[in-house]
Amino acid sequence: MGAYGLKTHIWNNNFKSILLLVMFPVLILALVYAGLLLWAGYAQGGSTQDGFAYAANTLPTAIPLTLAGVGAWFSVAFMGHQALIDMATKSKSVTISEEPRAYKLLENLCISRGITTPRLKIIETDVMNAFASGIRDKNYTITLTRGLMEKLDDEELEAVIAHELSHIKNKDVRLLIIAVIFVGIISFFGEGVVRGMFRTNMSRATRSRRSGGDNAAVLVVIAVVIIVIAYGLAMLIRFSLSRKREYLADAGSVELTKNPDAMIRALQKISGHAKLDAPAEVREMAFENPRVGISDLFATHPPIEKRIAALVEFAGGNDDTKSRTKRPAPTSQKPKSGKIPNPFGRLGR
Repeated sequence: MGAYGLKTHIWNNNFKSILLLVMFPVLILALVYAGLLLWAGYAQGGSTQDGFAYAANTLPTAIPLTLAGVGAWFSVAFMGHQALIDMATKSKSVTISEEPRAYKLLENLCISRGITTPRLKIIETDVMNAFASGIRDKNYTITLTRGLMEKLDDEELEAVIAHELSHIKNKDVRLLIIAVIFVGIISFFGEGVVRGMFRTNMSRATRSRRSGGDNAAVLVVIAVVIIVIAYGLAMLIRFSLSRKREYLADAGSVELTKNPDAMIRALQKISGHAKLDAPAEVREMAFENPRVGISDLFATHPPIEKRIAALVEFAGGNDDTKSRTKRPAPTSQKPKSGKIPNPFGRLGR
């Protein structure tokens, strides 16, 4: 089904995101099954058929225990994620008297749309970046870096704040935090199972290999393949959620500020100066997360050139500014990396 207009894009994307998040419990159960295969093949030995039978018979018992552990992990992470983020980024809360410029820009945007004003936090670093966090109105937070506040003018800073406010308004933050928590569970479980199996008493493993022969190796290989696939799918889901929502947040910023040129200038100034010293999970929530590696497959954010091109083509923005550091793809051509989505609906002039 196609999406028309900003609101429809948000609904369409949220629906797809919920479907993707439903996959996480399935992936976790797949990891449980893989762990049982590893145990059967590496520690117990026996035939391949016996290994599959053991995993199938034990799975009903293992599922409740696994779900209880996942639930406990999720509850702790869900309630304490903001404290963990603050600790990892060394961010601090500020009041309107301490940072009147940023606070007033944030308050004005919230008042204009009847939105509860989030908390404002600052990271003392020259890096230019920002991110939103939180799961409900009481703890929604927008965090800005000192470099961002010092190097952007009022219109540009307002555009970045509006972008992060759009993540909150569109419920992106809640979904991304849930995705990060689930991927963390999958990562921890997958690594723990593999390490645990290969740290099993070697004499026991040797007897298993002797009794099971090549059958044990087959079970181990199958289990490792399942773990790798599950972890890879979980990472792709998380990256997909991040990439799609950055375009929507850019569109939301234009809707709030009516100033696509300010967003373009902000993107140009931030480009190349956004490498935040923080865990990967936090960087994926940031305004910009510079790509690492040679493929776009695992990029959490669209390239800045594509974001600027979308603002020019669909929001009527102007890229002819003195602050330009990178030239976006011409609007008459599609960027080499693919088609630019139109999340702006009828906002373009």
